[in-house]
Order: sequence, then C-alpha cells, then structure tokens
Amino acid sequence: MEQAISNPAAGRPLSVPMTDSRWPATDGWVKSAQNINGIEIHYVRNSITGAIDDFKFK
Repeated sequence: MEQAISNPAAGRPLSVPMTDSRWPATDGWVKSAQNINGIEIHYVRNSITGAIDDFKFK
C-alpha cells in the first residue's frame, strides 16, 4: 500500500462509474488500481488535484 500511496498516478484507471457523492466524477475523481506483488489495490484519485482516498485491498 505504501507504494500505491507514494505513486498513485502509476495506477490504471478503472472503467467503473463514480456514483458515490463523496467523490464526484465531475470534480475529477477516478477509480484506479495497482497490482503490487500480486495484491490488487483499488483507490480513488482526483485527476485535477492529485488527492487520493478510499484504499481497498482485493
């Protein structure tokens, strides 16, 4: 997870619509994922501000 936090822009965007009002797509929020050492990490990233939030392990 530290690797994903240190370089969130390295994640690939997921084609999942942003429906949660906490992270509106109109404000630049995109669901992203990274696979690090076989662990899939999903999170939301703001493509405008670079902010990241809501990390989940799959």
